[in-house]
Amino acid sequence: MSIDVELNKFREQLNNSNSIALISHLDPDGDNLGSLTALSNSLFRYGKEVFPIEFDKIPDNLKFLPFLDNLSDNANIKVDMIICLDCANYERLGKIDYVFDNANIRVNIDHHMSNEFYGDINIVKKGYSSTCELVFDIIDGLNLPIDQQIATSLLTGISTDTGRFLYSATTKDTLEKSSKLMGYGADMLQINNSVYQSKKFDAQLLENEILSSTEIHREKIAISSVSLEQLEKYNVETSDIDGVINIFRDTDKIDISVFIKEKSNDEFKVSLRSKGNINVGEIARALGGGGHKNAAATKLFGDYSSVLKKVKEEIDNYGLRNKCI
Repeated sequence: MSIDVELNKFREQLNNSNSIALISHLDPDGDNLGSLTALSNSLFRYGKEVFPIEFDKIPDNLKFLPFLDNLSDNANIKVDMIICLDCANYERLGKIDYVFDNANIRVNIDHHMSNEFYGDINIVKKGYSSTCELVFDIIDGLNLPIDQQIATSLLTGISTDTGRFLYSATTKDTLEKSSKLMGYGADMLQINNSVYQSKKFDAQLLENEILSSTEIHREKIAISSVSLEQLEKYNVETSDIDGVINIFRDTDKIDISVFIKEKSNDEFKVSLRSKGNINVGEIARALGGGGHKNAAATKLFGDYSSVLKKVKEEIDNYGLRNKCI
C-alpha cells in the first residue's frame, strides 16, 4: 500500500476519532520522544483528547522537550485510535495489549527497515532519516498545528537519529525540513546544548573507563561494554553514556563500533554503528534485531562471553559475505 493511500486513510480516521493514545518504543531516545511529544502536542492543539504513553525513564538530556509533563504510564484506557511511533515491531512497545486491542483503529508510523506493518494503517517509510521527519510530513500534509514547541521536538528527533546530520539517510529534503523547523522557532543551540553538551561529569569518567578497556577486533572493529556494576559505581544510566559508541567509530581506523550494555542478569543490549557502506542493520537482523544501515541494535541473552562470541561471529560472517572488514 502506498504512503499516500495510507495517509488518506489516516486523515479520514483522524476526523472520526476524538480520543487518541500515542506510544513509542521502550528505552526512549530523541526520535522516540521527539515524535511522541510533537504529534501529541499537535493533535492536542487540533482539538483531540490525547493520551501520550511512556513506560521508561526519560533520559536527562531529553527532559527539556515540551509536553513531557503530559506523558503517563497508564495503558489501561479505551480510545478511538492508538498511534504507535518509531517502533518496528509490536513487542517493543511494551505492555499495551489492553489499549491496543480495544482501540477502534491502530496506526503505525515508522522509518525502520525492519518494520512489521502491525497497524491497521501503516505510514512507514523504510530508510527515512527519522520518524520525526515523517511526522513533519504528516503534520504538513494534513495541515495540523505546528509551533515553536512542536518544531523543537521534531528537530530534536531528526538531529539525534541522523547523528547530527552525519548518517547516510540525511538527504536534501531532511536539511530543508530542518531549516523550516528552525523557521517555526526550533532552537538548534538549545537542542545542541541540552542533548550533546550537558553530559554528567561522572558519566564522562565511566566513558573513560569503558574506552580504556575497549577491544579492537580484526583491526577495524571496536567492541566496548558496560556492566551493571560499573553503572552502579558511577551512579549513571546507560542513556548517559550512549555517545561512547561513536568515539572509536569516528577514528580513521575503525569501521564498526559495538557497545554491549548489560541490562539484567544474562540480558544484554547490543548497539552497532558504522560508517560508509558497511551495513550494521544486516548484522543486527542476523542477531534477531534490526535498525538502519549505519545504526542498529539487538537484544541477546546469555553470559557476557557467549554474547561477545555471537557478536564477533556475525560480524566476521558479514565481512566474509561482503569481502570487507
